[in-house]
Amino acid sequence: MTETSPAVAAPVFRVRDRLQPDLARDCVRLEIAEGTEGLRTMSLHLVATDSAATGPPHRMRHLDGREVDLGSGIQVSLGPDDRQRHVFDGTVSAVEAEFRDGSAPVVILYAEDRLMRLRMTRRMRTYRDTTDEQIARDIARAHGLEADVAAAGETYDVVQQFNQSDLAFLRERARLVRAELWCTGGTLHFRTRDQREGTKVVAVQGNHLLSARIGADLAHQRSSVTVTGYDADTQRVIDERAGPEVLDAEISGGRTGARLVRDALACDAAAYRVREAALTTAEARSYARAEMLRRGRRFVTMSGVLRGNADVVVGGRLELSDVGAPFDGGGYYVTHVRHTFDQVAGFRTGVQAERATVNEVA
Repeated sequence: MTETSPAVAAPVFRVRDRLQPDLARDCVRLEIAEGTEGLRTMSLHLVATDSAATGPPHRMRHLDGREVDLGSGIQVSLGPDDRQRHVFDGTVSAVEAEFRDGSAPVVILYAEDRLMRLRMTRRMRTYRDTTDEQIARDIARAHGLEADVAAAGETYDVVQQFNQSDLAFLRERARLVRAELWCTGGTLHFRTRDQREGTKVVAVQGNHLLSARIGADLAHQRSSVTVTGYDADTQRVIDERAGPEVLDAEISGGRTGARLVRDALACDAAAYRVREAALTTAEARSYARAEMLRRGRRFVTMSGVLRGNADVVVGGRLELSDVGAPFDGGGYYVTHVRHTFDQVAGFRTGVQAERATVNEVA
């Protein structure tokens, strides 16, 4: 378990595997973001002249390609020296120069991790007798990446990628089985939530947790999800249902939205999925379970800002303290992280997390 602490140290940059202290010196804002659908992004704002006065273009720093250029590999670390963490490894994909009246020119670098290659590759392809795990392996191999997959699912007769980027297609497959997608170094990961490891961070409101908004919302909760279809082999209608028991297997206490919605609203809050036409009973069962998990896991949502902590990662867990009886405690799963650094606030970590339950209140 990791506890957060104030972190004021400037970021550390490496370009083409070489330390670049000038980037840290001129950094006025850094932002690194990632969610459960993958593709970690970075934007870096750099002062481009020696003084506040604007100068001729040839005097501007960071635009001559010697330190960094389009296509350069860039790595970023954040945190104090004793707890510094590697938070970004990607490729510079865009460069901008910004000029404002009365302000020094700024150079802005944008970068994305290696999933950028998947985003930029569009295909029409048919997969036969395959699983989502195998599809992820095939796409990883096509981009020179290692594959780390753990998303048990059914074998499909036919899966079609119809004029989609590899990233969009893989995100769609992940959504159907509630898998998550991310990249570390040269490895593409495609894993369900129960197969994803992450750090645990304790955040106390008013100390580590600087601001937060937490809520439980029944609007999108459902007591069951049904997926239908038609099995041509058996010539039978497919009708598979997933109920609150799907979420019960993931929790150790508290009240789920799936069980509360029927009692609180006095109605049969059932959902039917008709866009995914299941071809087998096993497919329908998998899709129904995944949709029930998607809704139920988001019963309680949290967004907030912590004192900078590079240990907070997508897939990690949060334990919140002093945030109110229904919401106190652990079980929060981090779905989105945004690390920022600037000259005013220093290092801050924006976080979004979700939980399937509210606590029992006496």
